[in-house]
Amino acid sequence: MDPTKKVTRTFLRTEESMNRYMQISEERKRLGQKPTHFTDWHEGLIKEFTHWVIVTNEFPYDAIASTSHMISTKREVAFDWALLSPEELAEFDQIKRDYIRSNYDVLYENLPSGATISNHFHLHLLILRREEN
Repeated sequence: MDPTKKVTRTFLRTEESMNRYMQISEERKRLGQKPTHFTDWHEGLIKEFTHWVIVTNEFPYDAIASTSHMISTKREVAFDWALLSPEELAEFDQIKRDYIRSNYDVLYENLPSGATISNHFHLHLLILRREEN
């Protein structure tokens, strides 16, 4: 993927959510703010661990999921597995095994190719939409 090209559409978000995402991202850029909403992970907190938090996704993947959360490191660290501490990695493995597998359908990783916020490590946790019979 060409990181110089802006993503303006995605199959993950509804058009309404994507437009809101683009609008707020542009506003943050205009104000000189970081393009992230991880400034206060206490907002939208779902579950807290020692090194990780699960929070609601401010810009949910609502085109495919009924629930759209994110798991993120508490400390601000770039999106690079190599930058995580041994303690963070060990705890993530435990959370994945003991919590994520029983509460979500999908653990989704956006690769830091310019289409995601790469200045804060996060993964998406989704419960997929179900067709009603």
